[in-house]
Amino acid sequence: MDRLSYILDQLNVNAGVFFRGQLCGLASFEEEGTGYIHVLRSGVLDIMEGNREKITLTEPTMIFSVCSQPHQLFGANKEGAEIICASIKFQTGSRNPVLQALPPSVVLPLSSVQGLGSFVDVLFAEAEAAQEGRDAVMNRLVEVIFVNVLRHIVSEGETPKGMLSALADRQLSKVLNCIDRNLNGDLSVDKLAEVATMSRSTFIQHFKNVLGLAPGEYVQNVRISAAKKLILKDKPMSIICFEVGYEDASGFSRAFKKNTGMTPREWKKLNATAAEAEKNVVEENANVA
Repeated sequence: MDRLSYILDQLNVNAGVFFRGQLCGLASFEEEGTGYIHVLRSGVLDIMEGNREKITLTEPTMIFSVCSQPHQLFGANKEGAEIICASIKFQTGSRNPVLQALPPSVVLPLSSVQGLGSFVDVLFAEAEAAQEGRDAVMNRLVEVIFVNVLRHIVSEGETPKGMLSALADRQLSKVLNCIDRNLNGDLSVDKLAEVATMSRSTFIQHFKNVLGLAPGEYVQNVRISAAKKLILKDKPMSIICFEVGYEDASGFSRAFKKNTGMTPREWKKLNATAAEAEKNVVEENANVA
């Protein structure tokens, strides 16, 4: 089995088309744990994501948004935009290392990826035919389009260095999944080496060779990344410490400052302000559109 096929087998992707037709006005997509694929066939479509500048699409385009990326679409003229929208769910859950390694969103003109336009043509033809089994066929076609998106991401080198190799490594992929699912558990080097069924020294060297950093450093990065999300949700520090695997607030604060250069309180003050500004930009873009 090739590397990408193995990764897809891990994800166990399920697509579901939920909208097809003309989008006139604003649509928001914020369901936690769900990715989205939108395919623009004709018309003018605006995309708004957080504090990014509004993107206006005027040619056939595929938009892929990973589970953690809320976004809005706006049919920017009176005729609307002809689109198909599908949700992408993963049996492994949205906190899978594969998903976390992907860019938050991908915008691909159909002309930029060889063969992608052909799948999209079949998708819209199936939508218009209204034959028995249409929904099942459309869902499978969206899954094929998703595979083509991943191919593009891999070929363009848009995943972090070493991550794809680690996810395709049967032993390291088990370790990464163990880390992701047990942030408040035992993630010592000895435990992770046991999960990888390697000796301690062999595991450390193999991990460094593939991912470019030590296991302990990777674990700390993942824990601090998870803590940041909880901090912005205003969870009590005692709960955050427990959920990301630190025994007390002082140990967590030291690790956080080592990783970010700021205390949790300083980081929250800075980023809560940024998050509020981002929300205002989204609302402003929607009003302007």
